[in-house]
Amino acid sequence: MRIALAGGGTGGHVYPLLAVVRALQQERQPELLWLGSERIESQIVPQAGLPFQQIDIRFSWRRPVPANWGYYRRHILPILLGRPFRQARQALERFKPELLLAAGGYVSAPAIWAAQQLGIATALLEINDPPGLVNWWFAPEAWRVYCISEACAAGFQGRCSLAKLRVSGCPAMPPVRSREEVYAAYGIEPQRRLMLVMGGSLGSGAIHRLVADALSCAREQPDPRWDEVAVLDVGGERAELLDLFRETADGGSSGPLQCRTVDYLQDSAGALAAADFYLGRSGAATVGELIASGTQSLLIPDPQHADRQQFGNAKLLSERGQGEILPQEQASGALVLDWLKRVWDRPRSEPPQPPAAKLLARDLLSLWEGER
Repeated sequence: MRIALAGGGTGGHVYPLLAVVRALQQERQPELLWLGSERIESQIVPQAGLPFQQIDIRFSWRRPVPANWGYYRRHILPILLGRPFRQARQALERFKPELLLAAGGYVSAPAIWAAQQLGIATALLEINDPPGLVNWWFAPEAWRVYCISEACAAGFQGRCSLAKLRVSGCPAMPPVRSREEVYAAYGIEPQRRLMLVMGGSLGSGAIHRLVADALSCAREQPDPRWDEVAVLDVGGERAELLDLFRETADGGSSGPLQCRTVDYLQDSAGALAAADFYLGRSGAATVGELIASGTQSLLIPDPQHADRQQFGNAKLLSERGQGEILPQEQASGALVLDWLKRVWDRPRSEPPQPPAAKLLARDLLSLWEGER
């Protein structure tokens, strides 16, 4: 069986799809080809041992003013001339897949278009609430549409047949490292409870400033519990944020909260499974890994997304009793410490069974074998 994969741009369009791939490989040994862009997936996918074909597409909204003409010439003009669509079609014609599984992001658009033009069955994985534009657009011709939640599925009503929709949950990568290995890797004292802080795969200055404020408040508001907490602050991809979060760590070195920093987590699922608390963004991949780990969470959805997808994702954790939502404009270090006190003795949530990735993989294979 040959399966083409498409998705990328951020970790939320990569890790859930990669989790499904691992589940498929446990059930079968399909031949695979991932179509992606030059962004995060160009590193993650080859490192995972999967064949990768780059599609030249890059898109973000920028005002059409003279200062941005270079961006439009380099990135938008090739899209208008059809270059990424030709690349995707040529890649699929060479690979000859029986199925395309796409997880959204703009790079999925030419891959799904090419597959549907070539008569290749397409299945879509939607990991945001409300649904992303690419999956929403191509849903009418899709074979199956997998959704993170009932609310996400409701976003497709009127766009495609309800018979195509399946609420699968959010697929999550399994942990690679144990709690002891995570603690040892980042120099965390073994007797401390771990609060993992992440601003998404690209990083977030607002989240790092919130950490700095929490460290300061912990010094000013003594509590014996703060001597039992370690903070692992993840910087993300944006190089300009690295100095900021390292200064955050230096500022907290003399306080009761032990603080460690790392540029990027290769095994975020392992770190979340090791963590007792989570503070940060509510991107789709993170939410899936939080559900799998059961970690108590304080969620700061990214307010810059016009469709407010991270608010919908965070609501999924809130409804499970596993997360509280704190709007970024209201966030403060004092509120972070108040939340820690509230959830200090709260147990982990039990993850759903079977895991979403396995459920999705089995449904996909069952449907495929029934159609053959």
